Amino acid sequence: MSVTTAEAARSPPPAARTRLLLEGPIVSTLLRLSAPNLVVNVVLITVTTSVDAHFIGRLGPAALAGLAPVFPLLMLMQQMANATMGSALSSALARAIGAGRREDATALVTHGLIIAIVFAVLFSLLFLLAGPAIYAVMGGQGEILAAAIEYSNVIFAGAFAYWLLGALTSVVRATGQVAILAWVYVAAEVLHIALVPLLMFGWGPVPSLGIAGAGIATVTAFTASSAFLFAYLARGRTPVRLSLTGVRLERRLFGDILSTGVPLSLQPILNNIALAFLTGYAGMLGAAALAGVGAAVRLEYLMYPVVFGLGATLVAMVGTNVGAGQLARAVRITWVAAGIAVLVTALIGVAAIVWPQAWISLFTAAPEVSGPASAYLCIAALGYAFIGMNTLTPAFQAMGQTFWPLMAVLSRAAVLAIGGWLVVSVMDGGVIGIAIVTAAGLAVGGAIVAVAFWLGMRRKLGGSQ
Repeated sequence: MSVTTAEAARSPPPAARTRLLLEGPIVSTLLRLSAPNLVVNVVLITVTTSVDAHFIGRLGPAALAGLAPVFPLLMLMQQMANATMGSALSSALARAIGAGRREDATALVTHGLIIAIVFAVLFSLLFLLAGPAIYAVMGGQGEILAAAIEYSNVIFAGAFAYWLLGALTSVVRATGQVAILAWVYVAAEVLHIALVPLLMFGWGPVPSLGIAGAGIATVTAFTASSAFLFAYLARGRTPVRLSLTGVRLERRLFGDILSTGVPLSLQPILNNIALAFLTGYAGMLGAAALAGVGAAVRLEYLMYPVVFGLGATLVAMVGTNVGAGQLARAVRITWVAAGIAVLVTALIGVAAIVWPQAWISLFTAAPEVSGPASAYLCIAALGYAFIGMNTLTPAFQAMGQTFWPLMAVLSRAAVLAIGGWLVVSVMDGGVIGIAIVTAAGLAVGGAIVAVAFWLGMRRKLGGSQ
């Protein structure tokens, strides 16, 4: 996408933040804008879910195991709200801002909110109605299944809080004004940490709500964050203002978001289906293995805040540069971001291999659980460096391309689904076998997206990359 001379003449001069995205030094701009995004995603994906798991783990191994089948589906919703549909909204906004289409940018906000509402309703209906059957298929039985249903019903009844927060966060990210997001999310997590033990165990006049209390605390914190960001955008503090009046709904603007958001929504669906297979295979090995693998897998999700923290900045930087016709700069930005992400995820993987109990001890001290968890983590972490390559996915999305990111995650899902069945049912490989398959799946997915981006951009730039 490029801007003609006539369009450029009619467009207002870019704001200072937009000029930074188009002209600023790549490394320092990436790090400066990614730091708040990293805080946001560590809070959203890692801290929030880990706090819930920490306190629910005090109720016993069965309660902790009950979170294992819910966790991939909760991550699916969060990833779709932020990393696929949210990034689709961000990239559409960034391209409009980069091309000087301010009216379209303002209208895209309203279109994005409508899409978020529709998806929230779909998630609520699906998991409130079909959740028990899904968790049973994933290995939940007895007390484990009861715990899964109790937590799930609260979380997915409040799905709108997740989707609204994802949409509003994505609007702010598209403008490059991300510092406010770090403050909002940290404040929300302080509220969440205070509410979880209060609502779970009760105090004074507050009754003990058990596992449901953790879900209520999470939904409450997300609702408060959404209310603040809604007011912030409505006051016109960013280049794009939130206005629910005077905007005409247009098919092309819905298409601008959905054309990349819908295809790439298959990515977290496939990824979490793969992890659901992983959970199911672990469940075949017993409750202790299920709880242990469930706790260990949470460290993999720690990689995604790092990847998406850089990726969210990448959407704004790459989308704005593509909108302004600066493809070569967009490609350079992408490779720098991917290199940083690979370095960080590889270091976390090394730490997990050397000190697995440093992570596992956050959730349980029971030896029958921590033993399988440590064994799984030491091997699965060999594939963590390849997770960093997923930073390339937001760049594909910002350029309006979706095929190769989908092929990468489909290949990983196939490795986990088929390989997991072989090592558990045919080879009797146990937790070690599951861990080997996990590492192999990460390597295959990361390699595919990296090679595809390199070859594709080399063709576009005439072999100069």
